Amino acid sequence: MSLTVATVNVNGIRAAAKQRNELNHGILPWLDATPADIVLLQEVRATPEQTEATLAPALASGWHLAQAEAAAKGRAGVAVLSRARIDDVQVGFDELPGAEEFGDAGRWIEAKTAGITVASVYLPSGAENTAKQDEKYRFLDVLGPYLANRAASGEEMVVGGDWNICHRRADLKNWRPNRKKSGFLPDERAFMDSLLGTFPDASTQVGDATDAGRNGNPAGGVGDFFGAVDYTPGRVAQARVAGGAPGDPQWFDVLRQLHADEEEGPYSWWTWRGKAFDTGAGWRIDYQIASRPLFERAVAAWVDKAPDYDLRWSDHSPVLVEYN
Repeated sequence: MSLTVATVNVNGIRAAAKQRNELNHGILPWLDATPADIVLLQEVRATPEQTEATLAPALASGWHLAQAEAAAKGRAGVAVLSRARIDDVQVGFDELPGAEEFGDAGRWIEAKTAGITVASVYLPSGAENTAKQDEKYRFLDVLGPYLANRAASGEEMVVGGDWNICHRRADLKNWRPNRKKSGFLPDERAFMDSLLGTFPDASTQVGDATDAGRNGNPAGGVGDFFGAVDYTPGRVAQARVAGGAPGDPQWFDVLRQLHADEEEGPYSWWTWRGKAFDTGAGWRIDYQIASRPLFERAVAAWVDKAPDYDLRWSDHSPVLVEYN
């Protein structure tokens, strides 16, 4: 049976649902029209009661909702919308070391619906040379082992979300001046290598001749953890650095796997500022990664980009994958 999954950072569900102009009535008409059976939401930034009120027309039409609210009001928040019943909801990670920091952070929710396991994830955005970057590195130290454990279960699972990392140069229009910026730092990209491998490249792009240029990567190399303030890589991070990219990964970046030949994008985020959307200066930071059993069912993947700046209801565009 065909199943379509979407993931989108809504940049505040109440803002996303507002009518912005005569032609842009927000996310609600999109939910009516989308082929998606499941929609994974990030940066909901609302209480469950506020989300239910905002999405009342969609819920009345048959959508089901599960949400993980952030303890910090007006921050983060992730959710699952499904046309099927949602069961076995888990908020946060299990008892892995360091997981307690993110238990009520509104950054991870998973559940079973429509015959598969789904998770919505919202990674910390990070900011180089601030405590936010330390938080991001700590999150990676929990997320990596957790996903390794889940892959070992052999279940059909998809993790969709705003990863706040561009894995490859093709994922960032203006990659060269962003090499010292959070979202394209060597250890962030190396984390994606450790999870997904280096497809479609034979080896990592991090630190290669193009990446380094004539003077080397200004953010250093893998293992330097550029941008950290007090973060000290522990056993998990050290093992990740030493292990590099697996030759036989168990998680797959579905859109990249199905669009291996694209030299740019397809991007999913453009700043509201300036002309980034109009000039195509985007970032691909929204991913659906699927376990091997589910990835083998993937037949199509695309970014549902608005045709015009004024028709956007978020600074992110939904990323959709059809599984047969």
